[in-house]
Amino acid sequence: MKGESSMYSIGIFSKMNRVTVKTLRYYDKMGILKPAHIDSETGYRYYSSAQIVILHEVMGLRQMEFTIAEVKHALETKSAHQMIEQKKIELLNDLSKIKQSLAQADYYLTKKEKAPQVFIKSLPKVIVASTRCVIPDYDGLFEVVPKMGEKMLVAGCEVDPIEYCFQMIHDGNYKEENMDVEICEAVTELKESSGSLIFKVIEEVPLAACLLHRGPYNSIGETYASLFDWLNHNPYELADTPREAVIDGIWNQQDPGDWLTEVQFPIKESESFGKIVQ
Repeated sequence: MKGESSMYSIGIFSKMNRVTVKTLRYYDKMGILKPAHIDSETGYRYYSSAQIVILHEVMGLRQMEFTIAEVKHALETKSAHQMIEQKKIELLNDLSKIKQSLAQADYYLTKKEKAPQVFIKSLPKVIVASTRCVIPDYDGLFEVVPKMGEKMLVAGCEVDPIEYCFQMIHDGNYKEENMDVEICEAVTELKESSGSLIFKVIEEVPLAACLLHRGPYNSIGETYASLFDWLNHNPYELADTPREAVIDGIWNQQDPGDWLTEVQFPIKESESFGKIVQ
């Protein structure tokens, strides 16, 4: 009859559209694309030519990595366009992460590193007791830190169990002398600041490139150089003041060669790397 759609067996329909019979049966089971007709005697499934349009929409959505549940929702609510817009944002973010991972892989392969040394992580939000000053060199820390500890003791400070002790280098770059340093010790509560002892909250850092430095402070410049080299070859840029998180030091390791410090660079995605569509 004029105006009626052509009918095809499931086998022919699958071959026409380059989709397996198994997939068509699955779409039927999930309520995404049911046969236009099922023979009551044989149980054979038949699809109409009009359903090719629906099948193509389903296959297109699946190629964009929509889940079966998302495809069903898009068909039922006719909201495919809005869902594709959201999916585009997700895919672009995934693409950005893949590019970042590839850049890191290329960096290590080019440098012929045996294993990755730079690790990206978040830095916690902390309440700190801090003292900021200019020291002539790293040996100046051995004078400033004990005095700060005495003031913290008088103030009744309780060190936070995470034991996050670090110094922020406000010069923004590595310097060997006359360094603008802020020594920070994570504590359990804010107290009233007094003189050079300042209490404040330091917000979480979402991304930080971290590299361990083993050895005395006067050789830490090599670690800074490695991190800056890493930045130059990866899609990130320095976002805030570098930190040096103290792990092992003069208080528990007699040999300076055994001192362990994690140099932490707060970072953000480089603007030249490519913006994510929002």
